[in-house]
Amino acid sequence: MPRPILGALFWLACLPALADSYENCGRSWHLERPPQRIVALNQHSADLLLALGAGPSMIGVAYLDDDGQAQRQGQYHGVPVISRQYPSAEVLYSLKPDLVVGGFASAFPDNFSSRERLGAIGVGSYLLESACAGHDQDYFGHIRRDLSTLGRLLHQEDRARQLIAQMDADLAAAATLYQGRTAPSVFYLDSEVNGLVSQGQRGFVGVLLQAAGARNRFADLDRPRLVVDSETLLARDPDVLLLADALWSPAARKRQLLHTDPVLSRLRAVREERLIDIPFTRLVPGIASGRTALELARRLHPAL
Repeated sequence: MPRPILGALFWLACLPALADSYENCGRSWHLERPPQRIVALNQHSADLLLALGAGPSMIGVAYLDDDGQAQRQGQYHGVPVISRQYPSAEVLYSLKPDLVVGGFASAFPDNFSSRERLGAIGVGSYLLESACAGHDQDYFGHIRRDLSTLGRLLHQEDRARQLIAQMDADLAAAATLYQGRTAPSVFYLDSEVNGLVSQGQRGFVGVLLQAAGARNRFADLDRPRLVVDSETLLARDPDVLLLADALWSPAARKRQLLHTDPVLSRLRAVREERLIDIPFTRLVPGIASGRTALELARRLHPAL
């Protein structure tokens, strides 16, 4: 066989090896080349990418949850904000991304922005493992996998290992603060717009509270999301209220409701001002989860 043909056959045989294969949401995916045009759908997915040093390759971020200033300025840590919520398929395609990373399953609807449609036109995608269908409760394990996988795809393996080590160190430090101390009961208030929206046993906040030495007051309900009425909450009377601070449901508005509602104002945590505000993106699995557990442990278990 002529040498040029042998060379061509060798090159063709090596093509699949040039693609980066990776596992995500229980499936195998691949990128044809290291990503240079990355779009982050959801603020916490952008935060994880930025922590991995992907900033220079990021061309857009959409759906900010708790950074109003960035929303108004149109820049999130130097990355253009391309949409207040999820961009249309036309807007997304016009950016010519080579990798789209979503933080919630809703980032990839079953239309022209689905992962399958994007893949068909050569656009890679990644959904944070905690948002994959059928995921388990090992949320911190999901974060480790996200960092490891995206770190490899971005050729930032060392940085990924450092970030994982820092998260584990924060979790260990949090554990030292609550050893031998009673775990306070906490009610998480995600939103007050359509009732008191919270999480049950299968939500991330319960795992986060455990890592901070506390317990979700509604962990006995085997659901990820629930709506609680004020009388039920008063009957359970948690020790502390954890308030998500989001653009669509600011903590200040929650506080106003708690202090003015005739039933909610009778809660011990409200009367004694045991209310903790945390930005929404720190209450979903992501790069800040270890730090958030440590901060909560410090606030829930102050030094004696």
